[in-house]
Amino acid sequence: MIKPGKACVTAVSMFFFLCSLSLSAQNAEIKTDYNTVYRFPFSLGFEYQFVSPMTMLGTDFQGDFSLVDLSVLARYPIPNMPVLQPQARLGFFLNRAQYSAADPNLENFDYTKFYFTLGLAYMHKLSKQFELGADFETGVGYSIYPNIDQVTGDSHGAFDLQASLGGTAAFNPSYNMSLQLRPSVKYDYSLSPLERFNGFTFGIGLKVDYRFGTDPDDPRAEIRSLQFDNIHIEDMFAAMQSYYVNNPIGEVTLTNTEKYPLTDVTVTFNQSGFMDVATPSPEIADIPPGESVSVPLYAIFNKDIFSMQGITPLTGEITATYTLRSRTAIQAVPTSYDLYDKNSLTWDDNRKVAAFMTVGDSALGNYTSFLRQTCKDVVNPGYNQEVQTAMQVYYGLTEIGTLYQRDPTVSYEDAQGDTQVIDSVNLPRDTLVKLSGDCDDLTVLFNSMMESTGISTAFVTVPGHIYSMFATGVPAKDYKLLHPEKVMSINIDGELWIPVEITFIGESDFQTAWRSGAEEFARFVDDEGKLGLYFTREAQQTYRPVGFEEKDLGLQYGDRTKIVRDFRTSLGSIESLVLDEYEQLARDKGNKGSWNTYGIVAARFEAYDRAEMAFNNALAMDRNYVSSKINLANVYYLREEYQNSLRLFHDAEDWFKESGRTSSASYSRLLLNISKTYYEIENFDLATFYSNQLAEINPTLADRYAYLADSGGGRAADVSAAGDILFIEE
Repeated sequence: MIKPGKACVTAVSMFFFLCSLSLSAQNAEIKTDYNTVYRFPFSLGFEYQFVSPMTMLGTDFQGDFSLVDLSVLARYPIPNMPVLQPQARLGFFLNRAQYSAADPNLENFDYTKFYFTLGLAYMHKLSKQFELGADFETGVGYSIYPNIDQVTGDSHGAFDLQASLGGTAAFNPSYNMSLQLRPSVKYDYSLSPLERFNGFTFGIGLKVDYRFGTDPDDPRAEIRSLQFDNIHIEDMFAAMQSYYVNNPIGEVTLTNTEKYPLTDVTVTFNQSGFMDVATPSPEIADIPPGESVSVPLYAIFNKDIFSMQGITPLTGEITATYTLRSRTAIQAVPTSYDLYDKNSLTWDDNRKVAAFMTVGDSALGNYTSFLRQTCKDVVNPGYNQEVQTAMQVYYGLTEIGTLYQRDPTVSYEDAQGDTQVIDSVNLPRDTLVKLSGDCDDLTVLFNSMMESTGISTAFVTVPGHIYSMFATGVPAKDYKLLHPEKVMSINIDGELWIPVEITFIGESDFQTAWRSGAEEFARFVDDEGKLGLYFTREAQQTYRPVGFEEKDLGLQYGDRTKIVRDFRTSLGSIESLVLDEYEQLARDKGNKGSWNTYGIVAARFEAYDRAEMAFNNALAMDRNYVSSKINLANVYYLREEYQNSLRLFHDAEDWFKESGRTSSASYSRLLLNISKTYYEIENFDLATFYSNQLAEINPTLADRYAYLADSGGGRAADVSAAGDILFIEE
């Protein structure tokens, strides 16, 4: 029996050593599909194998021989399943007898065999450097016996069939080079009468493979599987910073140029200097081979975008990250566009102007607060507070010299609706410094100041113009409480809004600006497509306010006396219009209810003489008309004529008791008013008495004025509702 030599022992030792290294590498490496990542297109190798017969399986060469197998092997990994590798082997086998004195004829059995086999190998990469596998081959050989005649006929040769099963442990010092240890078992079957060498043999082979292709880790092999086409980015505007977060700035078309799908595709856009991190687009699960997909691009800019001035040409970067056959790849392309400063916009969407309404600017809040404090002593508690705030803002801006001035470069009229024209809109704080602006600048300023007080605003666009509108909170049916003319207010979902032609500032009074806005609205309201109405808060959900630097404007707030005088004059004019309308209405109808309504409005306007006259007219028609009797008592209360007030209150109390209506809402109000009157004259016992009666029939109302039940004899230190007096409608 032939025993393996030292080389075989060394080869076996190396085999187990490489296996242990491979297993260690497998445990140490992060799980990666190395078979796909490091797939090679084709390999060619040379194998040198030491062979021994396997006597334990009945094979006996009946002598000592030296067996060597030399072969060339080619493999082709299947592209979609690189662990399976069809192979072809071409080799020759040398069988040389060892000299033996006992059997000098043994040399006659020397032979050389040429063979060709086809097979399939399974090779699994545990890491880039190590892999294990197995293979099966079958083929045909032709053996030449030079010392034996007539093996088959007159020939010295014979054909045989062979099959083999082998294993492989490979160490790859580089992508292209592989050193392999290959133990194998082979079975030979001769097709000639010479069956001496039929049977199994065991071999240990040393194999060197050269693998064609380029190492994926080599910089020259950088993956370029995506083609970027149709890159389109619109010019961008700093004022639209928040809009770009949720709305595309452009798009790019990605085409997969590979024969394999690209998975986990992520596209980002980055602008150095104006972004903290790149902005991602929605992830794409996969792009099939040869397919294209359009990807929207987004941008999240940081606050530095507001620091640039004018037009800045920029070059951003579009980056695509994806996976190709388990390998992550990154590609990037530059793209250029223009970035406009925070004052620029195009009027393709009128809602954009809401981004310039910086409601949170403390400079606006402070100035508006100054105006309200300045006018607080002349504010009419009975007239709409929103309208009065609008008047204060209007006259405050007038006093500091704010004027309408047509934009000398591009006016709103020229830019409206033209996406090619770049308009400039000032931030409110900038307009306050310049003290002038065109229609969009002044609308932005007025709305921002109104919103800073909590009043809802809107802006109206008509051909070539934009102006303001604000909410009053007044139900549409009560329009006369704002202005006698119904057309002076706009009914929006049952609530009245007032338009203001803010460009009249510095030239006309508030009433003129109000009327002009109302007339312009009426002129276009029925002309479809020409009038646009946009609510500031709703528009700012899409176009959030731009960023700005909080700094002192050095603003001179103006002459308080002048602001108060203009406000009082304008308010008085509107009050007279409203009261005259109600008085005329009462005279025209001539009934006690109309006079009672007129008296209530006059009392709330603090026009007590007109209120007294109105209630007396109602009582002249019906001396027992309890509503006007109580309301006249209220007027005396407001004049601090408490005894006259109590006389009428108690007359009304007797009427309620006699008529059995002591559970009505009007009676609850009467009890409250009586209690308040006694409280004012410091008769706290009676104030408590009537408060307790009120609590029995209307505990909620009594609880609201709980201070009246305090019988301690001292006045409340902080009575928020002490000034209220409740009037009774018809």
